[in-house]
Amino acid sequence: MKSLAKLAAGEVALWRVFWLIGTPLTLIWLVTGAAMLFWSGSDLFFVGFIIAVFTLATLAIPFVAWAIWRSASNYPRKVWWHTALAWGAKASAIFWTLVALGSIVGLVYLGYQFVEALLLYA
Repeated sequence: MKSLAKLAAGEVALWRVFWLIGTPLTLIWLVTGAAMLFWSGSDLFFVGFIIAVFTLATLAIPFVAWAIWRSASNYPRKVWWHTALAWGAKASAIFWTLVALGSIVGLVYLGYQFVEALLLYA
């Protein structure tokens, strides 16, 4: 819990948050999203697992983006390119937060469609 508080406060180095947390989480989100789009198998356990991982990644991205933003705000700017790196990290955080929010809207819509189909055709 203490590490999550440090992460949210921006007390973790920017490179750690961006490369060790943000990038793998984004890759997991992209791979599971592509698997949901292109998977043609009928194994319900695998499909449920992919949807669950995608949902968890989608919900975690805004928190990690917040941590990246806070770490970028605390990033030391001794030379000009440090400022460029901090602003690039902030731009990345904004972009992935918007993508995650769009995915949350999509997940809510799919859940609504699933419940509606369950109620109508069950």
